[in-house]
Amino acid sequence: MLDYTNIAVLDLTHAGIIIAKKFAGLGFKVTAVDVYRTVDENILSGLESDHGIITSKDPMPVDGFDLIVSPAHLDPEYAMLADARDKNIEIMTHHRAVGMILSMTGSLDGATVVEITGSKAKTSSASLLADMLSRKMKVILHTSRGLELWDQGSSRIVRLGLSIAPGSMLLAVDRLNELGIAADCYIFEVSIGLTGFADVGVITTLEPDYTIAASTSNASDSKMDVLSHCQPEEIFFLNVRDRKALDKAEENSRTFFTFSDSEELDADVQIHFKDGDIVLDYKDGVFSSSLRLNYNSRSYTTAFAASGSVAMWMGVSVEDISNAISSFEGLQGRMQEKDLSGRKLIDNSNSGMDIRSAERSLDYALSKPKADSGRIIMVLGEEAAQVCEGLPPRNVSQFVTKRGMDIGQLILVGERMRGIAEKNVAYAPGLEEGLSMALEASSKDDIILSCVKCFR
Repeated sequence: MLDYTNIAVLDLTHAGIIIAKKFAGLGFKVTAVDVYRTVDENILSGLESDHGIITSKDPMPVDGFDLIVSPAHLDPEYAMLADARDKNIEIMTHHRAVGMILSMTGSLDGATVVEITGSKAKTSSASLLADMLSRKMKVILHTSRGLELWDQGSSRIVRLGLSIAPGSMLLAVDRLNELGIAADCYIFEVSIGLTGFADVGVITTLEPDYTIAASTSNASDSKMDVLSHCQPEEIFFLNVRDRKALDKAEENSRTFFTFSDSEELDADVQIHFKDGDIVLDYKDGVFSSSLRLNYNSRSYTTAFAASGSVAMWMGVSVEDISNAISSFEGLQGRMQEKDLSGRKLIDNSNSGMDIRSAERSLDYALSKPKADSGRIIMVLGEEAAQVCEGLPPRNVSQFVTKRGMDIGQLILVGERMRGIAEKNVAYAPGLEEGLSMALEASSKDDIILSCVKCFR
């Protein structure tokens, strides 16, 4: 760490600003590059005047830098990255930089830190774990839902609006310090990887995988990268389905435990459903927990397995884990069943929603009892194309072609969806407008299915 003196931080859009500020505060000479040219000039001027950070919207010569900090998803052919590789200048991800900053500042010393990443079930795993752990300790939870304080199975929102980009971990810690809030355990949901700073790292699942960095690498590789650089004592919890993560953990001599959402796949903790209950099977025994009926519990299998395995390892009693599961009612926008002005609403609108999730939601809606005259009114699309890479219109068009016959009325949300020309389709600018249109188009026997990619 002491070998670095002159650092360039690339990408100020995805929480790179806070990384640049922290490095400057630690005494490094810092240059911040607005790769996507999205940051207001006044903000850049403030970085220079208030923090002594050189800023640029254009690539800069890399000579003189001894470290380039770049997000995992940036195109590796971006000029500064290509030049740095040619000149053997070290390149570090935002994830690793955040871990380094947390280690240097000591801001979370004395607490247990858990980081959770994965393609699916990050938020639900983190939220269930916070509930379980809060039965024996005070817990701070940072997810795409916001910053929450958990105590004795209850939570309150501390702050909304933070992203799950790795740099937002630093913002979350700052906000908590400003509010004078501390906890025994901090749980962070992190996008596309882990920092390597935590005591416990969880990878919920590597599937479905997708490409990043201008299609030059897979997101799964970024999520597993922590296994090659974390602190030696970090403990990992891995999905037994993710063979390549298990192999990498073994290759790097990491301590890890496995969880499984299937009776057919052996793991340290396995779960399955039986007679309306969920059963957890672990090395010291078996226990079951009842489930609420107002959400699709089977869509949370990975979350139950991941959170239950970590909670048991951290010493939470079987009784407390069972109570947390039995009181769980699903998360907003994650397969919750609700009443909407006398209509049944299946709410699956959230930041991680993709076309596979939409199709599973449709299958679930079709499985629900309804009158012969009942239809599925589906609200589908995106409120912001930048939310986790948006919902590609091409995928939506293919879905409509494949499953249109199962949908009584389709309402597409978002400007990009207007190019999809199908019969019996209406268009709405946002989620709330789409739900209003669905109410108007529905009868009391219909089911409204909400599948919109959005921040909630």
